[in-house]
Amino acid sequence: MYDRSYEGRELNFEASGALMSASLIMRDRETDSWWSIMTSTAIGGALDGAELVEMPVSVKAQWADWVAEHPDTLVLSVDGETHIETNTYENYFASDSTFRDLEIDDDRLPPKEPIFGGWVDGLPHAVAHSTFAGGAIIPLEDGRQLLLYRPVGVEIFASSRVYLLADPVARADVPAILEAIDAGSLEAKPVSGFDTFWYSWVSVNERSPILR
Repeated sequence: MYDRSYEGRELNFEASGALMSASLIMRDRETDSWWSIMTSTAIGGALDGAELVEMPVSVKAQWADWVAEHPDTLVLSVDGETHIETNTYENYFASDSTFRDLEIDDDRLPPKEPIFGGWVDGLPHAVAHSTFAGGAIIPLEDGRQLLLYRPVGVEIFASSRVYLLADPVARADVPAILEAIDAGSLEAKPVSGFDTFWYSWVSVNERSPILR
């Protein structure tokens, strides 16, 4: 989720109808600039090259989990309809096929391997979900550490929690470390990024390092 204000101006976004490497392209009504959700950057229009700020407050969750924690949530409806029984993406998620059979040259991971793709110091990095299911601490080349957590067995729709630790910690129980971060007793910076498939990420962020 991105902040829709840019240099003090509030932008209103809508779908452009276009895709870039199987990822949505949005457009804003004010400047008719086009924005890639995969890079947070305008790729055309008056604001070409501008970057939006990702908001650290969004959580991607399934409805059952969300409403259990927030029972007073209001639901938007279209003509009174709030839910449809059929999932138009069911076949896509159930198959190994990429969107419109998009091919990639980078075979370091299977095309539809679920990953967390994020930016550390402005550079893209990818970590396979299987690497940090249940939690993992991954050392970076400069001595810093990346803490990543996903509950075991959750769907790709669930959000990963990823932090850059200010001070190194001994390898320990990641959920306990997250509790310390939430309590404010351990300093950590949330890493900007999102959960997606490998082919979608690497087709935009070519040669992105894979952390293990």
